[in-house]
Amino acid sequence: RTDWRAMENVLDYCKGKGADRSALETRFGAGEGLRETLNALEQLALIERSDAGDVRLSMLGEQLAYAPDRARRRERLVEALLGYSPYRAPLERAVAEAFLLLDAPWVEHLWQVDMRLGQPRNRVEEARTFFFRMADEAGLGVFRRGVRGQTTRLELDEDIGAMLRPFLERPSSRIVVATQPSDAPELQSVGDSAPAEALSVPMTIAPGITVTIQVDMTDWDFERIERFLALVGHRRQGG
Repeated sequence: RTDWRAMENVLDYCKGKGADRSALETRFGAGEGLRETLNALEQLALIERSDAGDVRLSMLGEQLAYAPDRARRRERLVEALLGYSPYRAPLERAVAEAFLLLDAPWVEHLWQVDMRLGQPRNRVEEARTFFFRMADEAGLGVFRRGVRGQTTRLELDEDIGAMLRPFLERPSSRIVVATQPSDAPELQSVGDSAPAEALSVPMTIAPGITVTIQVDMTDWDFERIERFLALVGHRRQGG
């Protein structure tokens, strides 16, 4: 429901100090297209959004938006794709097993069965096509839409291993993963400084009735923990 051109336009518009939601809606329209574009940019960690919907470029987004040439833009786009686990997984598997073709059924099986993302079929088809198009834009291969009995597919560059290994071997400061099946899945950023802990939060829901919620925060950063504690009306002692 979005494409790289729309995403690129938003990145360009948000250079510098970013943009508030009303300015974005005035420039790009307030419909579903803008919402999908912003969701895609956030999935790839190219933008950051405030609670009010204001948008500013992330560090990676700035590097991509200000890239001096096509080759540098492609490098940053590859980095963004590999930072999102549903896109990283098929590319990583392709390098490991020397695949030169990713077809639609294989990618869908990987997502739905191996990764257990549990997305509705129409969303899987949209996501798969978007992934193929983005990989094409990043110079990793050629997107082919299925015709005459052939499946929709991504024909990978014959040097895909050499292209991706430097990125795959580099320590990643973030991997973004989908955490729940929905049309707009909540995303979780896993950082190097994430605290390894689990927290039990008691909540009184009626006089004499207390429910304890146990949350595994192993992969949460401190900011996300504080937001959760504030949401349930609980503050960490000593915090």
